[in-house]
Amino acid sequence: MTKRIAATLGFLLLVSLTPAMAQQFPIWESLLHNYGAKTDDTQVPSMKMGNHMQMSLKGTAQAGDEQRAGDIVAAAKRVLVRYADVDTALKDGYKPFHPSGKMGEEVHYSNYRYGRQEREHVNYDQPGSILYKRTPEGMQAVGVMYTAPQNATPEQLNAVAPLSIATWHRHVDFCGGPRSLPISEQYGPQAKFGPQGSIHTEEACKAAGGLWLPVVFGWMTHVYPNSKNPSEVWAGMDMHMHMDANTDSD
Repeated sequence: MTKRIAATLGFLLLVSLTPAMAQQFPIWESLLHNYGAKTDDTQVPSMKMGNHMQMSLKGTAQAGDEQRAGDIVAAAKRVLVRYADVDTALKDGYKPFHPSGKMGEEVHYSNYRYGRQEREHVNYDQPGSILYKRTPEGMQAVGVMYTAPQNATPEQLNAVAPLSIATWHRHVDFCGGPRSLPISEQYGPQAKFGPQGSIHTEEACKAAGGLWLPVVFGWMTHVYPNSKNPSEVWAGMDMHMHMDANTDSD
């Protein structure tokens, strides 16, 4: 995304909000609100994991599921080979999504153009996001993420990755804190606000003066094709959003 496009998008978001909202909430929270959903209701058989994660339940195995899943894993392996060097991903337009800079963290490097294309058609060899792990030797490509719209049906999710094998998830029910609060109160496991915060109902969010976000982003599924344990190939579900002094890290 160029600086001009980003600036235009930010302006459009500001004018689409009430003056009070524009003053209280950062642009990225407003963006999530506008591209999320009004409710976390879904047709997809699912369960809550903690307060802020909605996970698909395993579907009935269908003929061809194992073959399809194997083909997706093979494509993910090709992606990791092609983007083994994180600089290659950066040159291709992938950008780190709010890294913390902490050793061992998993960072989503996302290409928003490819991500938008996934809403219509998933190219398994060109995912919207590549997952890198921060190691002492540098960023190591460990997985990929494929996505589907937040209002996708079970049939749509199954068409991308079989529900009998893949684990799909959405990030739901968090309260964005007002701009006036320090970052430490808005993000992280000890905070009231944010994707890991203790607030997880609309009523509590309104009482705290926050911005209620029923659904943030669409459905996601992670693939770790090189996992030694087969049960961990489709096991990834975490997408913690960090906001601190190291958000510009690679």
